[in-house]
Amino acid sequence: MKVLLINPQLQFNKNDKLTTGIIYLPIAIASVSANLKRNNVEHKIIDLFGNNPTRIDKINNFYILGEKIEKYLDLLSEYDAVFVYANQVINHLATNQIVKKLREKNQNIKIITFENTQAVTAYSLKEIYKEFISTNNDFVLIGEPEEQIITICKNLDNIEELKKIKGLIGKSFQNSSRELIQNLDILPFPDWSNIPLKNYWRLKYAHGPFFSKKYLSLLTSRGCPYPCKFCVVPETNNRRWRSKSPKRVVDEIEHYIKTYQVKEFHLEDLNPTVNEIRTKELCDEIIKRKLNITWKIVAGTKVESIKKTETIDLMAKAGCKYISISPESGSTRIMKEIGKPFDINHAYKIVERMNKNAIFSQACFVLGYPGENENDINLTKKMIFNLTKNGIDEIAIFIISPIPGSKIFDEFEGYKSFSDLNFSPTWREDYKKLFKKRIYFYAYFIFFKTIFHPIKVLKQIFRFFALNFQTKMEMVPFKYLKLSFLSIFSK
Repeated sequence: MKVLLINPQLQFNKNDKLTTGIIYLPIAIASVSANLKRNNVEHKIIDLFGNNPTRIDKINNFYILGEKIEKYLDLLSEYDAVFVYANQVINHLATNQIVKKLREKNQNIKIITFENTQAVTAYSLKEIYKEFISTNNDFVLIGEPEEQIITICKNLDNIEELKKIKGLIGKSFQNSSRELIQNLDILPFPDWSNIPLKNYWRLKYAHGPFFSKKYLSLLTSRGCPYPCKFCVVPETNNRRWRSKSPKRVVDEIEHYIKTYQVKEFHLEDLNPTVNEIRTKELCDEIIKRKLNITWKIVAGTKVESIKKTETIDLMAKAGCKYISISPESGSTRIMKEIGKPFDINHAYKIVERMNKNAIFSQACFVLGYPGENENDINLTKKMIFNLTKNGIDEIAIFIISPIPGSKIFDEFEGYKSFSDLNFSPTWREDYKKLFKKRIYFYAYFIFFKTIFHPIKVLKQIFRFFALNFQTKMEMVPFKYLKLSFLSIFSK
């Protein structure tokens, strides 16, 4: 048995190079690869984006970065199956194009597309599997892939056994009950040895800000217990949060220090601090082993789960340098509609404590939730003002889009492709209005940050020119300039 794992190219919206085009290290593929290796399944990784991240083409209204799949099609005859990673909803067109080319080249190879369960920029394949199955896929795999892919490989030619695999959907059956791994400690450490890490590091931008020459992503937990209606995660994780033990996490960190000489780590957990006791134990373990590392919560966390300000002190002592939180909206009415409570007074205290400990902080907001009115937007403006005054280092403003798998998926229409369902939905009738409000909020934030914290602003400007990024607001303009430059050479 020999299989291919394919990471697609990266798409970004030509009208929004700031918010779209987010770089993720393909940790799911690295994890699947490690489990295939453990089970002696011969495999190869083709990271189309990572292999050539500055090569650019156009696809419909998007730019696409990465190597063409055509370069690797002659390899297909050597393999029994190919697993294509549907990593982000914006990459849907690229993913479909890859599958189409694979099928045109080889009618016999088994093609399985599998979903990303651990990102808010992903999408639920359960909701749209017919689009894949009706084209060139043999199967779609939903849920966490590591163990299921091993079972698929063992039974690739046994359709009756394949029908029994949870999360596997085929042309003649739909076993759409997701498989969640309860004990994450049983999984091997993600294997990055066949991922072109140097190409990612050379970009100098990532999902989270990084200032070292090297970084690696970590998933110390999976899932999120909250029911936010605009988010795909409640669907892809059944609102279940599971975590690796602190010892296991720090063992993994030490392994990467020795293997890759990496000392900067980006936590891509959906909500890593759900269990405060675990958070403290993780910090204590890092401190006990005297690891000189930097780690950042780049994908966000629920600020209320950091219950005590002393926990922030401990996180800082253990090397934490960046935490993203998600107030979403300043309107309690909208937050009730979303299904996500937010304790603003607690957030103020935690932000102040982060400032005291030199931990950079981000607050994320959404605009355009169904039913949002001008009063709700003004309440968000007020919250931005107060957070700015209390020392938040940066904000991020996203425009709501109906991600397949989210509760609000059926409340919108007007998009032409699932790739349009990113957080810059230019197809929305009110997009221009919301985009202007987004720009206004950024200007509003920068103005009052300059008033309340002028030294911080000066330091950010200096770090931007030094390419020493401590916040996303320093890194993203660099990304914008680089993508704009590459766009000039697009075909």
